[in-house]
Amino acid sequence: MAEVPADQLGELASLKSLVYPDPPESYPESAREWSPPQWGVFVRDGPTLVSYTGVVIREVALDGREVLVGGIGGVATHPDHRGRGYAPLGMSRALDFMVSRGVVFALLVCHQELVSYYESLGWKPFGGITINTQHGRLEVFDFNEVMVGDVTGAAPALGTIDLLGPAW
Repeated sequence: MAEVPADQLGELASLKSLVYPDPPESYPESAREWSPPQWGVFVRDGPTLVSYTGVVIREVALDGREVLVGGIGGVATHPDHRGRGYAPLGMSRALDFMVSRGVVFALLVCHQELVSYYESLGWKPFGGITINTQHGRLEVFDFNEVMVGDVTGAAPALGTIDLLGPAW
């Protein structure tokens, strides 16, 4: 687990441009406010960066009580290296890091077409309400699917999660 070193920003940007090739202004996500990752898992095949997983750790409110949650975001695997287990490896390392930080459960958001992929990795759809902050205003997060995973405790299946900031 590492913070993104300045000398690797270009390499990470190149990987992301391969995975998400459209210009950011063409994505509906570009108008949204997102929490940047605090840490990242860099998976390499030799010297080549082949996969990346971003990590956010922060307190959220679960049914009004504070809980330490780990966020997974910005997962990207080079198109020529998919199907080799690099993304699951990065996510596994991210979850190990979360355990070391005392995170209770993990949360990610994804497009509907990726739900079955994340379910195959053990993630569960969250059936409750998720609230996030967008440009200073609270809103129900229904932009993407919300999924949760156990870390040091059981992830909730229902309830209300206030992310206490933008989603990641």
